[in-house]
Amino acid sequence: MTEHAPQPTSVLLNASGLRKRYTVGRKLIDVLKGVDLEVLTGEFLSIVGASGSGKSTLLHLLGGLDQPDGGNLQVQGQDLTAMAGVALSRFRNQSIGFVFQAYHLFPELSALENVALPARIARRSISGVETAARKWLDTVGLAHRMDHRPYELSGGEQQRVAIARALMNDPVLLLADEPTGNLDSETGAGIMTLLLELKQACRLTLIMATHDPQMARQTDRILRLSDGQIAPSLEES
Repeated sequence: MTEHAPQPTSVLLNASGLRKRYTVGRKLIDVLKGVDLEVLTGEFLSIVGASGSGKSTLLHLLGGLDQPDGGNLQVQGQDLTAMAGVALSRFRNQSIGFVFQAYHLFPELSALENVALPARIARRSISGVETAARKWLDTVGLAHRMDHRPYELSGGEQQRVAIARALMNDPVLLLADEPTGNLDSETGAGIMTLLLELKQACRLTLIMATHDPQMARQTDRILRLSDGQIAPSLEES
């Protein structure tokens, strides 16, 4: 476990008794069975677990991309389980950033246009949007690739674009679902270094799902998801 300053203080996210089940054929599968989780402002938390343990499902719930079947979730004092429709979409767009394993960039748009999308959805001024998008691409080391489309970029570069896009609206929380899963070890290490640098520079709160114990050990705290529940905290150094 790494040491970071300043130390986290206030609670940013609080989840209590989160449950989620899916129907597969005629069977009901309980993926999450009452997850309790507290994340502090400025903390970098990693969630590990076997494939199919529900890590992605949990991140989707924490980010408001899906609704739990039970339990309560508060982010920055806002009850996401009570939100729906436009209110939930607005909060998600302005307060939560997402980074996915598969990048999810729009192939017909340039890197700059992809990064600008969240701000355009939020209807920020056109001039301000482009300035901010250029700043974020420069921050992730892609100032020279702004006009390139995703197919012209390497996997690592596409993930950097995705990270810049996730930060475009200055979210209070960044959720990363296996952000190095599609990358070779060297490129993945570079992405992890970037996330750690951004955490410090931008005072970000991050939650990362990963199957890579080496990546997890670089974060402030590690939790294991097992049998649909969070296991006791793992202290690793």
